[in-house]
Amino acid sequence: MKKHKNIEPENGVLTSSMNVKNKEFKNLQLFIANKANSLNEKQKLQLELFSLQIKMEDYLNSDDDKSQIITVGDFLRLYIEKLNLKQNKFAKYIGLNPANFNKILSGSRKVNFELSFMLSQIFNLDPKIWILIQIKNEYLELKKNKAKHFQKFKLDDLLKKVS
Repeated sequence: MKKHKNIEPENGVLTSSMNVKNKEFKNLQLFIANKANSLNEKQKLQLELFSLQIKMEDYLNSDDDKSQIITVGDFLRLYIEKLNLKQNKFAKYIGLNPANFNKILSGSRKVNFELSFMLSQIFNLDPKIWILIQIKNEYLELKKNKAKHFQKFKLDDLLKKVS
């Protein structure tokens, strides 16, 4: 049996660049467009919701130093918009007062574990994703606003004060 060598990507690139002006690429575009047009409304919605899930996961995996904060409320609002739902009706469906739900959407109120399970059940996601986005955002805010404050804490200083 022949063993395949693992080929390491050059400069972190997993694929070579694609010529977007050739016939093969145009045929691929046409194929994808035809497939997309042949989907029924439910399938299109499922793809859009899956796209949002990927955006959430990409956000979680993005470089912290380059991340622009996207709140849980921002992602939740995208889901509600894709489903063409009214915020108040959604809030009532999950048992929240619309004013409290609006605070979650605006970022002034946090998502708790119970709500993360409800949202995950509705949108077919891992419940941790909502909490992890919230934690990442809190970390980014703290890092941005208090990084200098935390630099004063040093193990050597602590040991000197305790001795």
